[in-house]
Amino acid sequence: MEQKPGAATAADSRARAVPAASRSVISVPALRDAVKYILVVGLALAWMVPILWMMDTAFKPNPEIFTLPPQWIPSRFTLKHVQDVIHDWPFLRWVLNSVIIAGSSTILSLVLSVPAAFSFARLRWRGRNVIFLIFISSMLIPWQVNAVPLYFIMNKLGLLNSYPSVVLPIVAMPIGIFLLRQFFVNIPRELEDAARIDGCNSLGLLVRIILPISKPALVALGIYQFIFSWNEFFWSMIALQRPHLLTLPIGLKALQGAYDIKYGLLLAGAFLASLPVLIVFLILRRRVIRGMTLTGGIKG
Repeated sequence: MEQKPGAATAADSRARAVPAASRSVISVPALRDAVKYILVVGLALAWMVPILWMMDTAFKPNPEIFTLPPQWIPSRFTLKHVQDVIHDWPFLRWVLNSVIIAGSSTILSLVLSVPAAFSFARLRWRGRNVIFLIFISSMLIPWQVNAVPLYFIMNKLGLLNSYPSVVLPIVAMPIGIFLLRQFFVNIPRELEDAARIDGCNSLGLLVRIILPISKPALVALGIYQFIFSWNEFFWSMIALQRPHLLTLPIGLKALQGAYDIKYGLLLAGAFLASLPVLIVFLILRRRVIRGMTLTGGIKG
């Protein structure tokens, strides 16, 4: 049967239109990914706004700090607030104290956490799981609750107003043992069996096999301990009362006057105090994320 030219043309146009319409529709997975991307970017921007405002105010003249509407880009940048913090206050001494406390806490925590985590993860001894559960339970206690017993202990030992009064409680935190233990548990047993067949004892297994594999976890733990020690405020304010021992967080509190708050001076000090840890994190952020990912799983 002969077909009309008009009907054939309409049918062909409909057949070509259907694929074109189907290609224009966004797939559900792509839409879901786009929504996730927008949420992540929005949260990142919301997190960065206070930091950007701090950096902006640190270099902004005083008359422009409280202008309405807020002026993000000042008419001129000034270093007066930064110079006042460094010259009029013992800021460099505060930095030195924070470096000593944070560095000592990080090194001692790594030195003590490695053998303890290895014992919980790879050695067999009676009561191991019970003691490890006690360690995990102690992580649920808020840091501030320990202030009263810590004060009496440090006072009895004569360690108040000294670096060890802050370093030792931070080193005793079980987070280092917990994270490293989780990483050590996930190392294949075949490596341990091969090392023991070759005559390697427990110490040799730790030094030659476990530690080289555990570099990402060690770096992540070290950075975590350093940042926590650098920012620690509550217990340091109680344990350190002498002016020459104050750390950066306590020193920044001293910048806040009793009757007047100089926001430019305060935010300039906060910017200088956050600069070292921010640089360390930006340089080693991949190692931190990888180490936290590898130690994230809980395995019995």
